[in-house]
Amino acid sequence: MDWTAFETAWHDTGCRTVADLAAAHPDERLYAAAFHLFYNDGAQILPPALAANTEGGAAGDRFAPPEWRWDVLDAASEAMRPWYLRLTDEFLTGADDDEALDSLDAAHDAAMARVCLELTATARRGGIHAALPPGFVVVILEGQRGDEEADLIRASVAPDVLATVPGLAGYLRELGDA
Repeated sequence: MDWTAFETAWHDTGCRTVADLAAAHPDERLYAAAFHLFYNDGAQILPPALAANTEGGAAGDRFAPPEWRWDVLDAASEAMRPWYLRLTDEFLTGADDDEALDSLDAAHDAAMARVCLELTATARRGGIHAALPPGFVVVILEGQRGDEEADLIRASVAPDVLATVPGLAGYLRELGDA
């Protein structure tokens, strides 16, 4: 797999999806986008969901994408589906051991973390949409992964950015205490 091309495809897809959302809702203030719902059952890997939220959009938890205003932006997942068919073919077809699954999960997690870092940097430079606030962040919020969630957040958000996202450092501390 050409992971650089994969990451570029996700970056470009994420930029388009968030820009379209911001343009369609000019009166809303988007504060974050997140990848969640990662799925790999050993037979196939599917694109994670890209979610986005506004300051007033979370029903409760600021860092729970299933509760966000846009919990699944289908356009992003659909655009990336061909890449995930290739990942399934290259890593999982014919594989009969956990090593192939673990290798794919680790490579995919690392790639998605790099995608988040690049999307956040692009947004903060004003390269996605002018309506995004300077503190906009893209992060992996994968609550179903339990103890791994804190590591995924740390990998997907640069330390200097983490300090600028209201509540995210506190959320990380809560995960550490759980």
